[in-house]
Amino acid sequence: MIKTLILIWFFVASPFAYADSARRDALLAGADGYDLALPFQDFTPQELAAETTRLEGRLHLDMTALSGGFQQVLDTYGVADNPDTQVRVMPDIDVELVQLGRQIIPLDQGLIETRHPYFDLIFTPGTTWTEADGRRFISLPFALMEKNANCIHNGALLVAVTVDGQASRALMQVGSETCAYFQFNFWGQYAASWQASELEGADEILADHRQHLAAQLPKKAIEGLTQDIDITKFSQVSEIALASMSAFGLVLDGVHYRSGCDTRLGPYPHCETMVLPSYSLAKSLAGGLGLLRLDALYGNVSSRPVSSLIPACAGWDDVSLLDLLNMSTGRFESRAAHSDEASEGFAPFFTLTEGAPKTAFSCEHFKPRAKPGSRWVYHTSDTYLLGVAMNAYLEHEEGLGADYYRDHLLPIWRELHLSPLLSVMRRTAGSDAEPFTGYGMAFTADDIARLAHLLARGDEGLSVKFDQAGLAAAMQRNTRDRGLEAGGKTLRYKNGFWAWNARESLGCGEDTWLPFFSGFGGITVVLLPGGNVYYYFSDSGVHKFAEPVKALSAVTPICGATR
Repeated sequence: MIKTLILIWFFVASPFAYADSARRDALLAGADGYDLALPFQDFTPQELAAETTRLEGRLHLDMTALSGGFQQVLDTYGVADNPDTQVRVMPDIDVELVQLGRQIIPLDQGLIETRHPYFDLIFTPGTTWTEADGRRFISLPFALMEKNANCIHNGALLVAVTVDGQASRALMQVGSETCAYFQFNFWGQYAASWQASELEGADEILADHRQHLAAQLPKKAIEGLTQDIDITKFSQVSEIALASMSAFGLVLDGVHYRSGCDTRLGPYPHCETMVLPSYSLAKSLAGGLGLLRLDALYGNVSSRPVSSLIPACAGWDDVSLLDLLNMSTGRFESRAAHSDEASEGFAPFFTLTEGAPKTAFSCEHFKPRAKPGSRWVYHTSDTYLLGVAMNAYLEHEEGLGADYYRDHLLPIWRELHLSPLLSVMRRTAGSDAEPFTGYGMAFTADDIARLAHLLARGDEGLSVKFDQAGLAAAMQRNTRDRGLEAGGKTLRYKNGFWAWNARESLGCGEDTWLPFFSGFGGITVVLLPGGNVYYYFSDSGVHKFAEPVKALSAVTPICGATR
C-alpha cells in the first residue's frame, strides 16, 4: 500500500511527472535545484545527431553530492535510520566504458565490491548518443546490491561529454528495486571527469558482447502476443501491484515476450539490461546444477557423507550431499515446512559474514529429529553447506582454491553467451570465503528466460553437461521419482528444483508436474512443456502462477506433457 501511494504521488501530484530536458540540461551544466528527481525519460535520447568517433575512456565521479535528495518508501528494519549504513551516500564511481553502436559497454559488468558499508555495485550496458550541439551523452544503468544480501536497487547515471572532452555534472537516480524490505528513491548531482583513452581489453569485451546479443532469444513486447491471451494474466494485476513488479514475461514457441520495466520515476530507460536478483533461484541454478555437474564429472558425488567433507559437521555421517540439496537432512526444530527459516533463532545464519562461523552455525543449529531423506524442511543453510561441501570435494580432486561455481558452472554460462552478470555469486567475507549457493546471483531477464528455456525443452547441448538421471528427475521426467512433498500435496522438491502438480488447476485427466524456481519476495520461473517458460520478478510477497499457466494452456498443450 505504501509503495502504491508513493507511485501515485510521483506520477500525479509531482511536478516532474513529464520529461523536461531543459531542467536536465540545467542540472548537467551545474544549476542548483535538484530538489526532485527527474523522470527516467530524461535519461534517454532527446534528439540524435550523426555519430562520430567511438567513445572510449574512463568516467570518474567525485562522490561528494552537490545536491540531491533521498525519499524512504519502505524500510522494515530501519536501515535508513542507522547512520552506519550510509544509504544516503552512493558508492565510489570509477568505470571504464567503450561504445558499440548506440550502446555504451562497461568493461567490468560483474559484482564490484566497494568500500561502502552497505552497497556493492553492478554496471550493465547503457546508451550513448550525440545531440545537435555535439555533446556525447552517456546514460549508464547501475544496480546497488546489498552487502551480505541479494536485494537489488536499480538506478541510472547521466553525464554529457563536450566536443573538447570535458564532462558535465553527473546525475544519478534510484527509483526501482526488487527488495521486499527496503525501498527508496534517491537522486544526486556530482562533479565528473572523463578521460578518453584506448582501453586494454576493450575489443575482447565488445566481441563477447556481440556474441551475447547474437545468442539472445528473439524478443517482442508482451503486448505483441498474437494469441487470444489476456495479458493481465501474466502481469497478475489482481494479485501483484504494478509498483511491486520489476519484470515479467514468457517464452512461447521460442520467442521471448517480455514486459517493460515500470518504476516510480517512469519506465526504466535500460529495461533490457536491468539487474534482477536470484534469491533462492540460486538453489536450483547453483546448488542443483552444481551438484549434478560434479556427478557428471566425478561419478556419484551426491552420496558422499557431509561429515567427510566439512569437519564442522562432525556427526553428519548419515547425511549425504544429496540430502543437503533436497533439504532432507532430518535435522530441524519444527516439522512445519517453512517455520525454521522464519524463526528468530535462525537469523544469525543471514547476518554472519565470515565463512567459518556461518558454516559452524549451519552445522550445529538444528538437531537430528528424523531419518535423512525422509522429510523436507526448508533451510537455506542446507544449500549453503552443499556449496561448502562441493568446494571441499573439488579441492581434494583439483587442488587448493577449486570452486564449483567459478570453475564448473561459469564456463557453461560463458559457452551459452549469457550476460557477465552470471559471474556474480555472493560469498562470505575473509580468507575462507564460501559461495552462498542458496542465494546471491544476478542476471537479466534474457539470461533467466534463455537458461530456463534450454532446461524446459531438454536441450541436449546443455543436458549432457549434467548427470542425466539427476537432471531428468529434477525436470520431473522420471514419473517414479517426483521428490519429497514440500509444504503441500501439490508441491514437490527434487534435486534443488520445485515442482507443482497442475492437474487440478488445469482440469487435467492425469498428474501434470511442472518444475519451477522460486525466490524470496515474489520471484517465480515456471518451466513448461516444449521449452516454454513463464517468469516474474517482484517484491510483492506473492508466489502464485496458476492463472498464467491456465492462460497458456489455452494455446499450448500442458496437461499430461510431463508423463
